[in-house]
Amino acid sequence: MKYEDLEKHFTAPKVISPFYNYKRVPRKFKKKWKYIFDNPYLDINQKLWYILEFTNPDYKRFIIKQIIKNDLKIK
Repeated sequence: MKYEDLEKHFTAPKVISPFYNYKRVPRKFKKKWKYIFDNPYLDINQKLWYILEFTNPDYKRFIIKQIIKNDLKIK
């Protein structure tokens, strides 16, 4: 998928923050991604961002693009 066409395929979430802000995740999700959640060096939000790279890398690129656009509008 081309970087220029990402807006055609995805819709932006209402609140675009650069990072997740979760304190816990569901038990079944944790079991599915056990090998990542066993890593003691990352917090939960960093682990979720890492999992997003495997599950949907195009959506991750879209989110990054939206963050940059919003950041440029603010400045």
